[in-house]
Amino acid sequence: MSKEEFEFIGRKIFENRDKLAIIFSENILKFTTEHFEKFKMPESEYLKYRSQLIGYFGEALYKNQEEVYKSVGKWAREVANQTIRYGVSLTQALRIISLFRLVIWEIFTEELEQNRISCTTMVQIADRFDKLIDSIFKITGDVHEKHNNERMKSAFTELKELSVPVVPIASGIAVLPVIGSIDNDRAKMIMQVSLNEAMRLKLKYFIVDLSGVTIIDSVVANSLFQIVKTLQLVGVEIIITGIRPAIAQTITRIGLDFNITKISSSLEKALLDLGFKQVAAF
Repeated sequence: MSKEEFEFIGRKIFENRDKLAIIFSENILKFTTEHFEKFKMPESEYLKYRSQLIGYFGEALYKNQEEVYKSVGKWAREVANQTIRYGVSLTQALRIISLFRLVIWEIFTEELEQNRISCTTMVQIADRFDKLIDSIFKITGDVHEKHNNERMKSAFTELKELSVPVVPIASGIAVLPVIGSIDNDRAKMIMQVSLNEAMRLKLKYFIVDLSGVTIIDSVVANSLFQIVKTLQLVGVEIIITGIRPAIAQTITRIGLDFNITKISSSLEKALLDLGFKQVAAF
């Protein structure tokens, strides 16, 4: 196929891009139930994106390939972000994008019927379009994957923060009831949240209750020791309560000196020592 033939077909696609975008939108329900209209994307917006992509398909036949792929990459990233904004899943987005192959062939129907385009030419054109679609698939997948990873990271961070509940008891006094296992990441979160809350609440006493923790390793025990020292540096007195025998053995074995802080047998005892009175129930 000559360069002139490629340019003729490419320009025909480009010049009819708006018309083809409308045809695509009118016929999309023939091929799938997944469509941008369903997700409340404004018509002017999705028609613009569809027209742009069809135009790039045309330009791919007569313009510099590097320039076209650069434009298509920018388009793919923008549209992928829009699909995320409107709640379109990756699978739904890819299904819609794949349909552009069907729409593009609409413009070739007359040409084929009149034998203006050979089978060899069609194969060459299809190869270019397939490569463009593949590049869009990759970029769309990458954008959605990055978004999902960020959401998971954010959700995990929020979950970890919820696992470090600092409970204000009275002015200048708060309790951190630690429940469950403590790994290195959670120990870091305890450090961060404890320090932030100690400053925000202007704490004088901070009770760390470990009665809900069954076991910790030497790394985590050392992290707790560092939390105590850090909070003491900002003027907060730490009281550790509810240390189980297994945890006490770990602290003793690694030689940490928890004599620098107060240790109480239970949260109730610590609160009584701070002047809280137990009210009898009637």
